[in-house]
Amino acid sequence: MTDESLKNDCVSSETTADGSVDRKERGRFWIALFEILLIFIVFVFYGAWPTPDVNEQYYVGKAIHFWNHSWLSADPFLNTPDSHWLFYASFGLLSFLFSQDVLVWVGRVLVWLLTACAWRRLSRSLIPANFVSILTAAAFAFYLESFHLAGEWIIGGVEGKGLAFPFVFWGLACFFEGKFNRGWILMGIGSAFHVLVGGWTVLACLLAWAIDAHLRYGASLKETTVAGETVPSSLGTRAARRVKRFFRELLRTLPGLVVGGAISLLGVIPALRLDAGASADVIRESRRIYVFERLQHHLVASSLPWTFLTRFALMTLTVVMLATLGAFLLSYLRRERSGEPDVVGPVDVSNARFTRLCAFVGAAVLFAGIGATIDWGSKWLASIGVLTDSRVCASLLRYYWYRLSDWAVPFGLVFLSTRLGLTLAQVVASRARRDASRGKQPLTSFFYSGLATLTCGFGVYWLCRAFFYRRAVALAKASAVDGLIPIPKPTSAVSYIATTVILGALLLTAAAVAVWGCRRSRLRDEKTPSFLSPTLMSSLLVWLSIVVVAAPAWRLCSFVDLRGSKVIPRSAPPKESIADGWIDACRWVRDNTPENAIFLVPRGCESFKWHARRAEAGNWKEIPQDAVSIVKWFHKMERFYANPGDPEGSPTRWNQALNVVFLNKGRARVLRESEEDGYQYAIVETPPYTIFSVPEALRRWQEFIDANRVYENSQFVVLKLHDVPGETPAEENVQASE
Repeated sequence: MTDESLKNDCVSSETTADGSVDRKERGRFWIALFEILLIFIVFVFYGAWPTPDVNEQYYVGKAIHFWNHSWLSADPFLNTPDSHWLFYASFGLLSFLFSQDVLVWVGRVLVWLLTACAWRRLSRSLIPANFVSILTAAAFAFYLESFHLAGEWIIGGVEGKGLAFPFVFWGLACFFEGKFNRGWILMGIGSAFHVLVGGWTVLACLLAWAIDAHLRYGASLKETTVAGETVPSSLGTRAARRVKRFFRELLRTLPGLVVGGAISLLGVIPALRLDAGASADVIRESRRIYVFERLQHHLVASSLPWTFLTRFALMTLTVVMLATLGAFLLSYLRRERSGEPDVVGPVDVSNARFTRLCAFVGAAVLFAGIGATIDWGSKWLASIGVLTDSRVCASLLRYYWYRLSDWAVPFGLVFLSTRLGLTLAQVVASRARRDASRGKQPLTSFFYSGLATLTCGFGVYWLCRAFFYRRAVALAKASAVDGLIPIPKPTSAVSYIATTVILGALLLTAAAVAVWGCRRSRLRDEKTPSFLSPTLMSSLLVWLSIVVVAAPAWRLCSFVDLRGSKVIPRSAPPKESIADGWIDACRWVRDNTPENAIFLVPRGCESFKWHARRAEAGNWKEIPQDAVSIVKWFHKMERFYANPGDPEGSPTRWNQALNVVFLNKGRARVLRESEEDGYQYAIVETPPYTIFSVPEALRRWQEFIDANRVYENSQFVVLKLHDVPGETPAEENVQASE
């Protein structure tokens, strides 16, 4: 062969190689796009509720008003100081391009798409296998939606934390990979959009980083070299070297912390300025209102239902079991299968990443434990007389101690179980190929033991369901009022997670016994027996499949079915039966009342501004963020919605319909208060037929109907209490005739 022909062959071979590389890169690119699309579809099924979603009127309304102060300029909430400045400033710009409803859908698509990209990146940092990110996304959405403690959510309407979480997920991916500086910067951007989401994540990652740094260099400090010999280090030497090494590691990651911290100031500074100018008494009162009156379902664990506490505790226990089982099981699998290269697969990533994951989840649980300690501890100190009032801890509880654990624990559950399941599946496949080459039929034992595990799981589930249902009935009877027993809520979530814990504990015990037997066998005959029997492996695989695949897939199918039926906005009135009447009343208001009119609406109806495009005198959902406005807001809520005559703490004080409050006050008092509080219209519920059995209530209601009713449907009545400033009598007559 000549030199020229050899040169041509080399060129052609390089071209072929480059072409194959290009084809592989294009294949990876299209696979990545397909994964992101499927994750996006999962998020759509979970979050595509009709507009507006629960917090969208709050956040989107603020964002529109940020750039256009003439939009509902009379609304008191929209004119309060802005806490999520970066979200309002950036997202609000889109309001110049899109109408209100289109703006929400554009924001949702943007948030879900960014979150899908970030989730795939995060999933591949822990389990770098194709299409696994779709499975982890569905499982994470299921556990977060069904087993949260304090109401945290990620996939839903557009708001500040919706833009924060993509950057937090990207930052976590870099953190798990050991790219700490890049991770701090990304998490700093997340903190700028939502300071609590990013801030708690950064604190947990800092704790995980310290643990990781200790594990990486701690063992090397136990010994030192003297005159060519390795000798144990003294305690003082180890301490000095540990401090020196720690600061060296800190200096390496300090640039990212500084840059990320500087970016986060866009979210921190507006939050710190909220209480500027308020007195200490006003600040103290605003903290009490914020924590114990308005947001105790997010901030006070002792006020949560027992089912929420039980299911979250059981899920945390499941994560602990998975971490323990995975640590021992995977180490033995590596020793046992180290000589078989066909076992090595895409899930065999560095243990350091999962160590950081476990430390991160542990830090989140630690923060939740601190919050619970403050909560129950203050109540205990008040019970023994050390504190005069347990609510003095409101300044500490207002920082959402459970927000991080609400999503970090399901996050750890999903990835720990997925990694363990994929590793076991690889081992099972390897053994099946080995047994098949020896003429055996390996799948029989796997099938029967898996079926037995599944049957056992169903039995345990129904036993748990029966147990928790009886518990719910007992609690309902204990809280019965006037002999009326409320129907207990379904306990499926608690029963499911209890079944998971029980089966996991049994399998963990079986694995521990097998490991102990394996170690004894090695001590006796120095052989390397396999402690993972087909029965144990198949049982583990069935359990992990239920945890990661079956339940999330069932929940996703239920959402798919739900999308094919009639769905109302989650911000509509609590009862679906009156949602249509509510939206109809709002649209009548939009078309038949002056634009500067101010309304009072029922306490549970949160979407008035969205559908009616009119200002509200106050809204229970829309609590301001600065101390002065919080105190003023709560005084309004007491005047608007507190039932006259019911003492503070009474179960009926806040839970009466607005028409009942109006009837108890009487028309004269309602007119006087509406003039003082600056609203001209009110929307109240249509009274039930029982009003005809109470002559005085019927008389008072007839007064409102005769003098103030301007519109009515089967569920709601619109009352005009005063003239709107600038309204002419002609306009009033037209509205009344309509």
